[in-house]
Amino acid sequence: MVKKYIIWDFDGTLANTNEIIIASWQATLMHYLGHELPARDIEATFGETLVYTIPNFLPGIDVDEVIDFYREFQDSHHEVYNVRLFEGIRELLVELKSRGCLIGIGTSRTAYSLQNYMQELGIEHLVDVTVSMNDVTNHKPHPETAEVVLSKLTALENSACDNAKEAAIFIGDTKFDIGCANAAGIDSVLVGWSHYVDKDALAAEGYVPTYEIDKPSDLLKLI
Repeated sequence: MVKKYIIWDFDGTLANTNEIIIASWQATLMHYLGHELPARDIEATFGETLVYTIPNFLPGIDVDEVIDFYREFQDSHHEVYNVRLFEGIRELLVELKSRGCLIGIGTSRTAYSLQNYMQELGIEHLVDVTVSMNDVTNHKPHPETAEVVLSKLTALENSACDNAKEAAIFIGDTKFDIGCANAAGIDSVLVGWSHYVDKDALAAEGYVPTYEIDKPSDLLKLI
């Protein structure tokens, strides 16, 4: 079926925020533990909320305190680590809009930081709706994020879409994105342009994408 509702994860999918996320974690770990962790260990948490990850990395330390430290570091260093769109993303978003697709973002990032990054990257006019961690009760891989984005996208139209889930596709870089889409009954796409993903480990946990693509323009073949 032709895909009309295009749902994106943000970090590691639309925008290359990998460096600033890893740097923020390493600074936080060094501050509280006195040592860093392998980058792969941090990459394995991509897609999680800080509230979920912090007790695993820093058990026994006040979560709110750690969040404040982490976000202060990220806010003051994001220009140093060159947050940018992945190559081909801007062109793809423009092409999707020209085809009449509606574009949404479903992220575990805060609404404030998402809007700031969208403005800095100049893509706010290419995105129809956003759903952040502030907009849902249950975070990815729970289906709520995908469901809320899709509900907002369909609400933009004058007529109801009876087969909205069949007309939707969710693109992401982590098991949390794939699990969210799968649980919502929406086709999922795992991207190959962001960071290493252990696909066997994903499959072992039951996270199997409907599709895999290596570059943004490949999405056009699926929709």
